[in-house]
Amino acid sequence: MKILQSISKIYNEQKPFAEKLKNQVDKTILAKKKDTWHYYSRVKSEESFALKLETGRVKDPKQLEDLFASTLVVENINEIKNAITFIDTILEIKSRRPLTDEFTHKESSSFAFDDLRLYVSLKKVDYLPPGSLPDLIFEVQIKTFLQHAWSIATHDLIYKSDAVSWSKERVAFQVKAMLEQAEISISGADALSKLPELAKDNYESRALNEAKIFLNSIFPAESLPFDLLRLSTIVNDLLKAFEITLPILKEIIEAENALHRGVETLNLSPYGIIMQSIINQRPVLIEKVFKTGYRLKTKGILLPSEVSLNKINIEDDTKLVRL
Repeated sequence: MKILQSISKIYNEQKPFAEKLKNQVDKTILAKKKDTWHYYSRVKSEESFALKLETGRVKDPKQLEDLFASTLVVENINEIKNAITFIDTILEIKSRRPLTDEFTHKESSSFAFDDLRLYVSLKKVDYLPPGSLPDLIFEVQIKTFLQHAWSIATHDLIYKSDAVSWSKERVAFQVKAMLEQAEISISGADALSKLPELAKDNYESRALNEAKIFLNSIFPAESLPFDLLRLSTIVNDLLKAFEITLPILKEIIEAENALHRGVETLNLSPYGIIMQSIINQRPVLIEKVFKTGYRLKTKGILLPSEVSLNKINIEDDTKLVRL
């Protein structure tokens, strides 16, 4: 595309500042953002810059707010406020669009682009002269992974078709409507889960919740993993393998605690403590599980080297996972 010389001149004057700004902002955000967030940025191409100016909507071509623009992608809409707070701590927020979370320019039937855009600058420091990078305003979009996925997946449908296609745009925005509903469902999961139609339970979820309560009652909080659901699943598998209940397992561990073992065993994980307690207190259960001909209900049982068998005789150890 032919670009007017006057526009090209402005672009080439502004581009080095935009590139320096990009380098500084990228380093700052990438160093401090949450690991679960995604970040990327770009400097607008000369052709895109020219087309933007030719819309007539830019009052000062030397102050284009998205010559340099960046995007921060977060898990869901509940995380957007945290992202705003994060940006506010490292950059100077000048304005935003939409102006508030409570108001939108869109009709209720519209699903056009309205992702949150913050217009920011670098925080000023006293020793920098006027006209330096902190005076430049740039854009930071904040969107969720679902919003980000939609924009990537449908970009070519909307912007790069050989002809304007109402039907393709219709499909793209129907998908956006569905993703918005998904976002709302994720955000309101706590409230939705209490609806009569969803407020149900099953044997598996009930057993897992009971196992979590059991683990919290037996072990100090600092001894338990962050993924307590996975450990609860492992406990339930052991209960099935040994054909015992949580009250019986609690009796076993309490008996070990009384002997200053159990939860006081510092070289074992919660799983290891449970296994060692069963071996010490109910060796017959271990022998039964690995007895020749006995059908183990789980795929296998891990027995790390730190756990002692105490001379228990295992006739068939094909289901035993050793470390």
